[in-house]
Amino acid sequence: MGPETKLEPRNTQRQVVIVGGGIAGIATAWGLAEGGDCAVTLLEREAQLASHSTAKNASILRTLTGETASTTLALETAEFLTNPPGGFTDLALLDPVGLILLPARPDAPALEEWSRRKPAGAVQALNEPQLRELCPHFRGRAEGALLVRDEGHIDNAALIDGMLRQARRAGVRIRTGAEVTELLQDDSGITGVQLAGGDRLKADVVALATGGWAGLLASRAGSEMTFEARRRHLLVTAPQHHANPRWPILWSERENFYVRPESGGLMVCACDQDLVDPDHCNAREEVKELIAERSAQCLRGFDDAPVAHFWAGMRTFARDEEFAIGYDPDVSGLFWAAALGGHGMSTSVGIGRLAARLIRREPTSRQEHAAFDPARFARASRT
Repeated sequence: MGPETKLEPRNTQRQVVIVGGGIAGIATAWGLAEGGDCAVTLLEREAQLASHSTAKNASILRTLTGETASTTLALETAEFLTNPPGGFTDLALLDPVGLILLPARPDAPALEEWSRRKPAGAVQALNEPQLRELCPHFRGRAEGALLVRDEGHIDNAALIDGMLRQARRAGVRIRTGAEVTELLQDDSGITGVQLAGGDRLKADVVALATGGWAGLLASRAGSEMTFEARRRHLLVTAPQHHANPRWPILWSERENFYVRPESGGLMVCACDQDLVDPDHCNAREEVKELIAERSAQCLRGFDDAPVAHFWAGMRTFARDEEFAIGYDPDVSGLFWAAALGGHGMSTSVGIGRLAARLIRREPTSRQEHAAFDPARFARASRT
């Protein structure tokens, strides 16, 4: 055992240790910093923050998530990105190039509900000529097409930098190269964490925001929470003279395909997924063929575009594919900010604020509590 490192509380502040320096952990630290009533330490085992899933996503703001509760967090995040508050006003967080959505079910009740919650005039139905004018590179049908005017590209780096800047100003301690090897506990529950170098950090609450690695530490501490890590590939073509950088993002649920301008070419994704070991989330070369087939089906004018970049990112899911945000039902003092399923950036502000409220045990809406509470799994298994 190594020496014990005690976090010095300021007055009667609760000591919170957040494990994981991706967007879930950073947003939670920022959310807690807004209140200023907790002594917070953020730990990341890598040398840099946000170097895994957060660094490998498509940077798209899409507020329609498929679930009402997570859509609420996305709408809150969209409002923040569109109208940044003090401390973020010097940052361009969103480029609202627009998002064209081709829903699998244009008559779905969730789609109508989401449209009503958007700002007036933000969602417009498109006919065939309008779709062709906005996306001349798209081959597909216009049936059910919607233009979402106020969505687009998130500047991930700017948002993360802004959150970290505010967190540091509020006294959040951030340590990189700090691998947590064990959750410390006694009869009352979690008491802190053990680091690979031997240090121990005391904590009243330990929040796990470790993405695909979320369940590994917790299972040894007695948690029954389980997660799946799934791989998805992205490809960016070499620059093409006819690619317009102001084309809107196009997301077709019918074809399981999305595309957006990137670096003079196009970023394309065939929405593939397979289970993956978080420590070996490497790109599979054969997926290039799937992306090429889907591109030939959905796009015109890019059949021979060379590949400039190709990589795999990781998304993490709970058993019901909804977020896990809240206290563990079996291990006292253990908190989850996990299973964001690829929606981490587009719901980040909402997640940070909700996680902070829950850590402080402040009231939340019944909808949020029921949808995200990890206790829902304990209830299901015991029933």
